[in-house]
Amino acid sequence: MHLCKLKTENHQMRLPHRIYWIGIVALLIMSIASCKKTEEEEVTPESMSGNVVFDIPYYVQKGEIVTMSASGIMTPKDAGYKWYITGLYSDTLRANTVTVQFPDSIGVFNVMATAFSLGYYTTVTSQQVTTIDTAWNTSLSGLEDATGYIVDERDGHAYGYVTVGDRDWFNQNLAWQGSGVPFKASPVTAGLFGSFYTWYEAVYEDVCPEGWSVPTAQDWEAFAAALGGKELPFIDNWAGLGSKASAEALLNGDRMWPYSPDNTHTNDVGWNAIPIGYTFSVSSPAEFQGMNKYGCWWSATEKDDDQAFFRYIWYDLGDFPMSYTGKDDMRANVRCVRMHPQS
Repeated sequence: MHLCKLKTENHQMRLPHRIYWIGIVALLIMSIASCKKTEEEEVTPESMSGNVVFDIPYYVQKGEIVTMSASGIMTPKDAGYKWYITGLYSDTLRANTVTVQFPDSIGVFNVMATAFSLGYYTTVTSQQVTTIDTAWNTSLSGLEDATGYIVDERDGHAYGYVTVGDRDWFNQNLAWQGSGVPFKASPVTAGLFGSFYTWYEAVYEDVCPEGWSVPTAQDWEAFAAALGGKELPFIDNWAGLGSKASAEALLNGDRMWPYSPDNTHTNDVGWNAIPIGYTFSVSSPAEFQGMNKYGCWWSATEKDDDQAFFRYIWYDLGDFPMSYTGKDDMRANVRCVRMHPQS
């Protein structure tokens, strides 16, 4: 009797402890069920339709104030935009259109526009923007100074020229923007690199200032004779004259012509050839090719009814060959020429 009573008392002592653990297990089950229910109720973000686009040139003048507008997202229609510019602004700029001022110094900045909306994944587009200084021998350096200067009365742009033989030649590319397009569709670059023209624009739209013209085959031959010391036909590769006509130019401190032992860029007469490449008139927007590899300049001389000649310099060859292309196909640079007044 005493033994039974003891067992009963021990059982009564263990009962609350067992109830405690049953409660813990029940709470765990409820918690797991609650988490599962929460996960089931979470909404997976949707993807936006469309791509972020914004309008900003690839090159801007240092210190320039630029207004940028972002668009392109079709769904959702209420998407907002925020901006981030490395080293300049954080992403606290939140608006479809923003106005920013780039630093008064030369540099490269990554501009990013992000579209966002509740319930959607964000989408981002970025573009590099380079600030430049268009003053002579600053962003574009390593050039020889001119021996004379003229001012284009149409837009007030000043050009340097050098006398080579009995002719005066621009020692920089023509920048007239009444025709042609600037490099990378960035207007500020015309002052550094010149504009790009089809043959029809160059010859028939009088792109050169009054008293100057696009060089003919005869003008080019006179240039070769003065630069090379002997007469050379226009239809010729002009061995070694590419080195003598090109400058060891730098753009924001980086060399433009890649190193080649076959093209040493001695720039003998200060003609200052640089490798800005070319583009094609059929592409819109213009897709520039050959940057840091080719420099191309029109001749006013036709090959036939459909094609015209141009001369070019390739970075890995010291020559100054000629070629030809459709009159309305390629866009190239122009060096204006005139007879020297004392010739």
